[in-house]
Amino acid sequence: MNSSTATMNPSTTTASSTVEPTPITDPYSHQNPLLPTLREGDHFLLHFADNRQIFAQALPKWKCVKGYPSCKINRRTYGTHNLIGLPYGTVCEVGRDGLIPLEDGEDLLPSAPEGFTAMDGVNKSDGAIGDGGGGGKLENDANVAAKKSAPENDSADNSNDKTSTTDNNNTKNGNINITRADNRNLVDDNTSQKLTHEHVTTLRSNASTPGSHIVAALISNSSTFESKTAFSQAKYVKRKQLKYQPRCRIVRMTPATLCSAMHLKDSKKISNLREDSLGQILSNANVCAGQRVMVVDDAVLGIVTSGVTRRMGGYGTVISLFTGQQPSYLDVVHRMNLSVGEKQCLKWVSLGEVFGDEEEKAKQTQSLRDEKTGEVMDIEKRDREQIVWPAPLQDHTRSFLTHQVTTERKIVEFMRKRAQRFTRKLTRHTILEMRALADSCREDAEKNFDETTMAVDDAEKKVDVSPSDNDTRQCDSLIIA
Repeated sequence: MNSSTATMNPSTTTASSTVEPTPITDPYSHQNPLLPTLREGDHFLLHFADNRQIFAQALPKWKCVKGYPSCKINRRTYGTHNLIGLPYGTVCEVGRDGLIPLEDGEDLLPSAPEGFTAMDGVNKSDGAIGDGGGGGKLENDANVAAKKSAPENDSADNSNDKTSTTDNNNTKNGNINITRADNRNLVDDNTSQKLTHEHVTTLRSNASTPGSHIVAALISNSSTFESKTAFSQAKYVKRKQLKYQPRCRIVRMTPATLCSAMHLKDSKKISNLREDSLGQILSNANVCAGQRVMVVDDAVLGIVTSGVTRRMGGYGTVISLFTGQQPSYLDVVHRMNLSVGEKQCLKWVSLGEVFGDEEEKAKQTQSLRDEKTGEVMDIEKRDREQIVWPAPLQDHTRSFLTHQVTTERKIVEFMRKRAQRFTRKLTRHTILEMRALADSCREDAEKNFDETTMAVDDAEKKVDVSPSDNDTRQCDSLIIA
């Protein structure tokens, strides 16, 4: 013990005195997928007050100008470059020229339109009037306009003075008292609104006119608004705000929000999978970091694969089986904003590699065997192992950036695409690796089922089929959705 201790002390002293250079690491491998702010390229959701949920992506301004799909609301495309850097939960108002971020504390429904100040009592669902005088104080010009319009309603009110409980003439301190108003004398004949459709269209086409002004103008020019009950007034104001003053909230893309949005959009495409059912699937399958999970979820468009990958956090292996040449739901998985570590733990394996013809796979493997050495050459794996990251720029690449690329933005975009291309090469597994991964996850039940047949064939062919180390490795969970 003493000799070993004496031997270790000089090395320890030498190592402590030597200053090692700071290693250069890949910045994409240390991404935090749960940052509180919206990053460039992230997918997110926009939640509206009418329960609509729209998928969007944060793209820079030059991509929005070139027509890249960023966000489409009411058949119009809006740019999302001004949303980059905003915290999740920010409320935005849909304007004429784009999405306008609002201050903290704003809700999806505006508090009160201009010219209508007593909204605290009107917004109550029980129809009660707030304290301090009545539920509808409008501007003076709105009161005059309401009194001058709809003479037939005035005559109807005069003829029913004994039975009507409406009293619009009682005022107190300039506030209209509608505590006894009802809707018995209202007639829906499209004559109570003095603003024409052309006038409203002109207001909406003007980018400088906010939606609150349009709502206030509609309220001021409605001859029947004062005679409505507080509950009817609240419904009227809410309906106009949803149409002319729409607002949305920036929501983070998680397995729960993704499943909820796709279920709301078209539940049949995901087999009516709800977010609570997704949570039960992940819990019952005991999905956690370090596990090896096999998933087959073509019927739910990859939602289970996305949830499992995000829950494991890049630790472990997720084997997703798909049909065809490539997965048909890659866009759904990309919406989860997975980090490089999470993408690396996700392995795509074709069902043909699991249930395909063994003889055909043996022929494909034989074609990759080197004639001189007799070993199977995995060319894609060899090229991948030769890549060193950070990859230095080649001479022709440096010359291209120096002489042909003129702006700094184009240089940054070129380097971003280059990093993404190298990321795909470093994380993509080859055909042989995919085949070995599928063979290593064979179930014991399949082996026991073929045990008798294999014993007979082995006796006839005298072939040694003793299980290898890879054959004994199995998946911790199997999820079929």
